[in-house]
Amino acid sequence: MKPYYEYAGITIWHGSCIDVMPLLPAGTIDLVFTSPPYNLGNTTGGGFPDRFGHYRKSSGIAKRGGQGKWAKASAAGGLAHGYGVYDDNMPHEDYVAWQGAVLNNCWRLLTDSGAIFYNHKPRVLDGKLVSPSEYIPDSLRNFVRQEIIWKRSGGINFSPAFYLPMHERISVIAKRDFRLKSKGASGVGDVWDEHQETNSAHPAPFPIGLPARAIETTAPDLTLDPFMGSGTTLRAAKDAGRRAIGIEIEERWCEMAVRRLEQEILPLVMA
Repeated sequence: MKPYYEYAGITIWHGSCIDVMPLLPAGTIDLVFTSPPYNLGNTTGGGFPDRFGHYRKSSGIAKRGGQGKWAKASAAGGLAHGYGVYDDNMPHEDYVAWQGAVLNNCWRLLTDSGAIFYNHKPRVLDGKLVSPSEYIPDSLRNFVRQEIIWKRSGGINFSPAFYLPMHERISVIAKRDFRLKSKGASGVGDVWDEHQETNSAHPAPFPIGLPARAIETTAPDLTLDPFMGSGTTLRAAKDAGRRAIGIEIEERWCEMAVRRLEQEILPLVMA
């Protein structure tokens, strides 16, 4: 299997992360920063009816309203159309098992001082809160070092069933020797105020400030994003002069990531 893209320390693999990660050598990744698909298709507490394409009416969203803004969430048609080849609609138990397998694979790849930064959102499913911590497998629960709150500038998942969610969580799953690059780096705190990205062709981008902050405060040599999407983590690594690997199952997002990586930042010219 050959990389989809490889240049100046940045590598992209086109395929499922479950298939690609076993091909990577263990103990070589310093930082995993990723945000997986959220499995919104199975939702009973926010999501889309099947008139948008693939989400079933039994999800319950049609009875509650509030789905309209999701349909316009991006130039690609929004999350209402899934992510492309992946429809984001697994049974909950299958999704939990899948996320556990992904995180265990990431853990195998970490160096002895590495960490996984796992971004996910609290959800309401069948009238009950599902915390992102529920996706972390039992094998890794004792290694959760911290939860960082991503404070968004707003939300779009309006529903009469609950208050509008305006934050997500980043679970830091760390090896024993994981440390920030300095005591001063700790000063960024555990609440990261970042405006969500808008006007992206990808249906669920996260702001580049999130991986950029993680990379800046941990100084990794090699970063991995197993759900690369439009390449935000890779772009942050390139901007910081660091190496990175991205894995993505949808080829159009691989193409988008390559275009982002090939854009150069023009130096500031003083008048």
